[in-house]
Amino acid sequence: MALHKCIFFLITILGLCLQLKFTTASPFVLDYRNTVLMRLFIIDISAYCGSFGVMIIQTNHSNTDFVEFMNNISLLLGTLASVLELLILFPPFGWVTLFFWSICFVTLAIKSYQYSKTLCESAVAALVVTLGEFQVVKLMKGSLMGSSAVLGRAYDKLKDLIKGRRSSANHDENKDQNKELPV
Repeated sequence: MALHKCIFFLITILGLCLQLKFTTASPFVLDYRNTVLMRLFIIDISAYCGSFGVMIIQTNHSNTDFVEFMNNISLLLGTLASVLELLILFPPFGWVTLFFWSICFVTLAIKSYQYSKTLCESAVAALVVTLGEFQVVKLMKGSLMGSSAVLGRAYDKLKDLIKGRRSSANHDENKDQNKELPV
């Protein structure tokens, strides 16, 4: 909880700095980069508040692994909100902190892989109990078929794009070869 207090404090202080930096205009109006970063910040801060709320609600239950997992997620989202604010305020320093945040994210993802796997397996088992095995298989088959079709179309477009570039490159090479050398 002490880390969350620090994150809340940091987000508040950086938010005040945002107000000081953009006193005359909104950061949404200045340029495209700030618009995207502000929208990402709003999405991230909403996800942070949601995951923090779930963690607080689940604290009273017996599943301490889930509480720790949600605590890690909310800490990552909270620090990402701070990093996004830093990217808006001081871009060079923000990029450095984003790099270190990425390292922390990868480390945490590797450490929590096993728990994430068991969490997904238990969720599928709960779906099987609730809906029945046939409905879950039908649901998963439909989602897998839909995603494989989307991936197939993306692969075909990429293949056509690469073929188009190769054929234009070959066409340019043929033009160069067909030119006569001066005598």
